[in-house]
Amino acid sequence: MFAKNKKNKSVVVLIVSVFWIGYVIASAVQFYLNVKELTDREVERRLIQMRFVQESFTPLVITENFTQLKDRLEGARNLFLIDFYILQNGPEVVLWYNNFDNLAGINVDYQNFNQTLETDKLAIRTIKLMDYRFTVGVFQDKNQIMLQTALSMKGLILQDLLIVTLIVGLVVYLFLKDILDITQILSNRDRSKLASIKTLSKEGRTLLQATQTYESTKKYLEHENRYYSDSLTPAILHEMKSGQKAPYAFQSTMIRVDLNGYTQIFLDKKDEYVTEIMNTYFIKARELIERYNGLIYQYVGDEIVFHIKEDKQNSQALALACLRSVFEAAQQIEASLPEGADHYFKVKGSFVLGKIRFVNQDSGFALSGLPLIESARLLSQVDDKASSSVTFYAEAADSVEGLCTVSDTKETLLKGFSKPSTLFRAKDFTTVTEALQKDVSLLTYFRSDEDLCAAYEFLSAEIEAGKDQSFFTAFGILKTYKVRMSGEMQAEAFTSFLRTILSANKVGKANDKVLSAAISLASNFVPSYLVKESLLEVLSSCLEHTDPRVQANTIIVLGDLAEDIAFLRRFVYSKNNRVSADALLVSGKRNMDKELAEKLKEYLDSKNPLFVASGRFVVKSLGEHYKSVDPVFYETNPHLKELVSRLTG
Repeated sequence: MFAKNKKNKSVVVLIVSVFWIGYVIASAVQFYLNVKELTDREVERRLIQMRFVQESFTPLVITENFTQLKDRLEGARNLFLIDFYILQNGPEVVLWYNNFDNLAGINVDYQNFNQTLETDKLAIRTIKLMDYRFTVGVFQDKNQIMLQTALSMKGLILQDLLIVTLIVGLVVYLFLKDILDITQILSNRDRSKLASIKTLSKEGRTLLQATQTYESTKKYLEHENRYYSDSLTPAILHEMKSGQKAPYAFQSTMIRVDLNGYTQIFLDKKDEYVTEIMNTYFIKARELIERYNGLIYQYVGDEIVFHIKEDKQNSQALALACLRSVFEAAQQIEASLPEGADHYFKVKGSFVLGKIRFVNQDSGFALSGLPLIESARLLSQVDDKASSSVTFYAEAADSVEGLCTVSDTKETLLKGFSKPSTLFRAKDFTTVTEALQKDVSLLTYFRSDEDLCAAYEFLSAEIEAGKDQSFFTAFGILKTYKVRMSGEMQAEAFTSFLRTILSANKVGKANDKVLSAAISLASNFVPSYLVKESLLEVLSSCLEHTDPRVQANTIIVLGDLAEDIAFLRRFVYSKNNRVSADALLVSGKRNMDKELAEKLKEYLDSKNPLFVASGRFVVKSLGEHYKSVDPVFYETNPHLKELVSRLTG
């Protein structure tokens, strides 16, 4: 409680201080501008008065009435019309005065008559009357005038600041309850209650804006990806995050894909047309490249340069499969071209396996290596502009066997190389249906939306035929995919696929293990923006299934896809350990409240080691989740802090 009060006081002090400082700065700026304007006016006024005094007293000089002149000058000085004066008759000084009682300071040979001479500090004017030289002057140090003005108003300034400070303190005191209420809400994941607070202050809005920056991991990662993507390509960013220090090398397949006839399209078509069609192409190509584990290194005009690391995967087969999918996307774009477009939309590609180096250059990081050069050379060998094709070395044939048909072979000496090379070119590729009928494990090389739709149809038929092994082979591949951008066709096909498995399960054609595995794929293949009521209806039916694995997987998926998961809270009280734990985890990720905390305490205090293990797992997972997603909630929610402390204490 003491800690809370201390924090509240610091917030109040901060608010008062910020407001007070802001007010002082604003007031000081306004005061300075006003005083500066008044000072300029005052200087101009004194110059006019100085000339008036000098010209008014001229008759007294001419009549040599020096006694009266002395009295008049002293009177003018006392009224601050002038600050100093001197009357000279040749070398003789008749009358004089200055603030420093220093005759030598003003007894000079004045020769500029009837002119006002000014410096930053003073202004003087001399007139000649017979043998007399009559000089008057005023001080015009603006800084000094402003300081004197401020000092003369210091009482009003201090009084104003005191009144404002008291008012701010009173306002903060009056609204302190609102701040405490807001703070309490911020320690809860249900931020919608903020709307119910009635306040005239801006404190609630400020606190709400602060927490919105921590709303979810997805928003944070999207922001981070956008930030880095503006300056770094995925290939460079991936290596920078790897933790390895440049330079180092790795085995990878370098791929290039280039649009045939881009120059002619660019020259013949309007900029808007070219921009729209290329953006459509790049968006589709990027999604496909990422699905095949590709990392884009460069965009060079219409050319995309990317690579797929070898690691434990057949990177050359993935490269060819990725290019095939890009070709299909290009064909779809060509089919959608407006009538009279008068151009193809064909692409060509090449790939080369080899050592790639990640190096640190003076202007940043880059990739280097022979595959970068070789892939460009291979791409330059393509002469056919009317069809999409991929070119690769003959040595890669074994790696891509069964995925394409070699259309022609070419023996050539590539520029810069000493030995001739045998090149293969492929234009025709194995379809996903042909591949699945031959070997289901080939599904790993078919990842486009159309490929996935065909895979769902094939697997549905296999399940209807009672061939579970085909499904589990495919499942082992599909669970590694993550579709971030897709079309409604693919999302609806998955929904239909899941509905088919559920129906088959009800009549005994698909066992519970098949159904639970299929359910777990929903989050991988249906992006949140494509979730429709039809999918939620199928998943809701699965919630009522008797098998705990089906229920548990459904709860996890709904936690990812459903906007409102309040209906899942009832499963927190399930007698099945796994179902209850998953419901606690999913509900806790949306909001950690007292009800969930009490249930987790029961788990931690249970005499059943399975429940204790489940409780510890959920608490640890929630702690890690909020620590990365919402640090504010992690630090302020008392229920979560207590549970985490029980694990660490």
